Amino acid sequence: MTDERMAAGARTSLPAWPERVEADPSGRWFAILGIGDEALEITRGWARSIDRPVWTFQAGDVATAADSLAAQLREARVGWRLMLAGPEADVLALRSQALSAGAVDEEIRCRITTRERVVVHCAHCAADTEVKASAGERTACGGCGRLLHIYSHVSRFRGAYLGFCADVEAFR
Repeated sequence: MTDERMAAGARTSLPAWPERVEADPSGRWFAILGIGDEALEITRGWARSIDRPVWTFQAGDVATAADSLAAQLREARVGWRLMLAGPEADVLALRSQALSAGAVDEEIRCRITTRERVVVHCAHCAADTEVKASAGERTACGGCGRLLHIYSHVSRFRGAYLGFCADVEAFR
């Protein structure tokens, strides 16, 4: 269910994910990471298109991918580039991990295979809840149980959508 009062005309920080993503020609070496079967052909295509050192890893889940990415981030130097492909919730989590480790936006390129799941960060209890939903919909917080409006704001450093009390106007 979409709450039109919240979604209509709202300013947004939702990423505009491009359909086509190519390697940064200024990169000196690359880390290519895919999550899920849908990302496999994307990551293979990227690896074939790069004529410089490339590390590739295909993961079945974000936890495995995060462990592998951590090792790459420890070795990253000037000229390193990260390319991520997979479901939006997973790509946002890995992108957040890279940014927290010191990577900058210009070093990271992302290709999304699906947007069916999101992680919602509760503004009230700080819990993160993964759900099959999208911005403008409502969901229960996995921490405090409040009914949250999933706002059209994504935190770069949390890798999550903002959620706040859906019936906040009832408290006025």
